[in-house]
Amino acid sequence: MNKEVKRLKVHGKRKNVEPPAKKIVISVIQQKGGAGKTTIAVHLAHMISELRPKWRVMVADADPQQSATQWLNRGLSREVSELKGVTVAQDGEGKSLRKELAEMEADVVIIDLPPAIESISLRAALYADVMLIPVGASTLDLEAARAAVNVCQEAMELDPRKRMLMIPSRLRSGTSSARELRPVLERWGQVSQVSISLRVALSDAAASGEGINTFEPDGMACIEFIRLATEVLELIEVER
Repeated sequence: MNKEVKRLKVHGKRKNVEPPAKKIVISVIQQKGGAGKTTIAVHLAHMISELRPKWRVMVADADPQQSATQWLNRGLSREVSELKGVTVAQDGEGKSLRKELAEMEADVVIIDLPPAIESISLRAALYADVMLIPVGASTLDLEAARAAVNVCQEAMELDPRKRMLMIPSRLRSGTSSARELRPVLERWGQVSQVSISLRVALSDAAASGEGINTFEPDGMACIEFIRLATEVLELIEVER
C-alpha cells in the first residue's frame, strides 16, 4: 500500500466508532451538469463505508439519468462492491423525499441530485445535515455554484446546525483556473481543504462498478477521496 494512503487511512479510519444515533443525510447539489456530483456522491459513499466499517451507508439517486444507480448495480452484479443505492424522487419534485429517506435502512444517506436548482434540490437541502457543492473552474461552473450556494445558505438560515462545504472539482492540476478557484469560493463559505482532480481512474472505477478505494487504492485519486471523506466525517461528528 502507498505510504501516504496508509498514513491517511490510519488517521481517518475508526473501526470502533458506533453509528450516529440519528440518520445523517448528505446532499450533493449543483445546478450545472458535469461538475462531478455523481462521482463525488458514489466515491465518497464507498470511502465513508471503509473508514467507518460499522456504519451503513447508502446512496439515494434522485437524478432521472440514474447514473449512480447503474454504477452501484454494476458493482453488485459483478460482486466487486456491496454498496447499495435507492432511486428516489421519481416525481421530479421530491414530494415524497422525506418519507423515502426515512424508510432507507442506513446510518448515512448521500443524495445524488439532478443538475438543476428546482424543488427537489430545495427539499434535499432542507432535509440534509451536510450539503456538498462540487464546483468546476469555469465561469459557467461558478455562476451555477452561486445558485446552489444561495439555496444552501437559505436552508442554513432555517437550521444553523446544517453545514455547507464547497468542493473544487474536476480540476486540471497546474492550471491557472484551478489555482484561482479557491479564493473565489472562500468568499462564499467553507471550502474543502482537498480539491478533486480530473482523473481517468475515477471514471474507470465507475465503469467497473467500484469505488476508487478498491479500484485504485494506491493512486492519487484515492488519496483525494480519503481526505474528502475525512473532512466530511469531521463535519458530521462535530455535531454528535
